[in-house]
Amino acid sequence: MEIENKQYCNVCLIESNEQTKTVYLKAICQGEEVHICTACIPQVIHGSGEVVNTNAEVTAKIG
Repeated sequence: MEIENKQYCNVCLIESNEQTKTVYLKAICQGEEVHICTACIPQVIHGSGEVVNTNAEVTAKIG
């Protein structure tokens, strides 16, 4: 998800910043736009969408 020009992975919650070179992909999960870092993509591809948090869940967890 994106909050104030920062991306958060909807799986592991890693935050984008200038020190890391994390790459995010936009995806749709249950009709909602989500961001997934490339490190978490295998979990989604080989697992299921169950590992993806909703944007409301991410907001609550990073809180």
